[in-house]
Amino acid sequence: MAKPRIEKLTYIGGGSTYTPEFVDGFIQHEAEVDLKEIALFDIHEERLKVVGGMVQRMLHHAELETKVTLSLKRAEAIEGAEFIVSAIRVGGMEARILDEKIPLTRDVIGQETSGPGGTLKAWRTIPVALDIAGDAARYAPGSWFLNFTNPSGIITEALIKHTDLKVVGLCNNPINFQTGMAMIFGVQEREVFLEWMGLNHVNWVRRIFARGKDVTPELMARLDELSSNPALPPFDPELVRTLGVLPTYYPLAYYYNSPEKVRELKAAEKTRGETVREVEEALLRQYSDPNQVVKPPELSLRGGALYSEAAMRVILSLLFDRRDVQIVVTRNGGSLPDLPPDASVEVPCVVGAHGVTPLMMGALPESIRPLCIQAKAWESATVRAGVTGSWRDARLAMMLNPLVPSYDTAAALVEEMLEANREYLPQFFPA
Repeated sequence: MAKPRIEKLTYIGGGSTYTPEFVDGFIQHEAEVDLKEIALFDIHEERLKVVGGMVQRMLHHAELETKVTLSLKRAEAIEGAEFIVSAIRVGGMEARILDEKIPLTRDVIGQETSGPGGTLKAWRTIPVALDIAGDAARYAPGSWFLNFTNPSGIITEALIKHTDLKVVGLCNNPINFQTGMAMIFGVQEREVFLEWMGLNHVNWVRRIFARGKDVTPELMARLDELSSNPALPPFDPELVRTLGVLPTYYPLAYYYNSPEKVRELKAAEKTRGETVREVEEALLRQYSDPNQVVKPPELSLRGGALYSEAAMRVILSLLFDRRDVQIVVTRNGGSLPDLPPDASVEVPCVVGAHGVTPLMMGALPESIRPLCIQAKAWESATVRAGVTGSWRDARLAMMLNPLVPSYDTAAALVEEMLEANREYLPQFFPA
């Protein structure tokens, strides 16, 4: 029997060093689905050629007949697509490095998805994301929009609130966590169920099941023994017991250990962005090598472990109506009643041809509710400011960020960071 086929998938940000990781997912799942065409779009022609060439060699080496098209014209790339994947970085790595450095001058963490850096990354991205959504609605009506662009929860919420797209936000943190729990309890990853609750990059696991058994008490009892296990977030075991739930590490460590993290970041020789820039430069050199036909192991240094598998599971479930449970970013509805219905949340969802339906996770535990509610208030205010371009909305969003200590600090950060990003913020600096 012939395999089901995706006629066309468009990857926005095709010059990303992550693109070969994504394409490798189709190579690994080639027995399940044919991809007739993948269209890679980017605004950077040279990077697109380099990464596109690497993708073509990978598919040829795997003996797949997928056509690869490279385009500098977004509408052309999107037209007729059944799936659109967005993985963009407006302003590039240089903007990220500024996002990290400016807040540290005021002893505030500038991390790219949770602090002022995440705020600015969202503001740079929201206008572009909404433009892409407009093209998707016009040239690929009915397509599924998979958002990997960080901060994924904020960008996904902007798309939920301001478009009619069928959109789902993705992150590799849940699948990595689930794989780690499977290793600890000696079961298959598919035999683990997580009561994952919260927002993208602000989430906790209330209970863990392995083969249907609640193993949370066993894990809590073994926290000291497992303190050096890389599958577990490196939190103080007593903090975890105090919370009564398991916090995921990235980036909750910035919230729970903020002063210590500020000291670490200020003492570091390089920011994370500067380190990633070096990794990307090395990867692009490898991608330029005509003898490189498989994704290099160094790609793992970029931080994208199981990224392609997370994407493939959603795509295959939507395509084949599997109606399985996956942890993704979607509209809250009533899943977490402590949060607004139209907010984005990251929770277990049933994924099938009908779409994405969040499970009812119930009230947030008292130990995590205040932080989750404040983080969501910041995210939603960030969406609002990113759409309105109001400086007053911007100051409010920055002030609501859990890592920003005062209004004065928030106002100063807005002033300096908006000016530093002027060329990428048309909503704040209209012509």
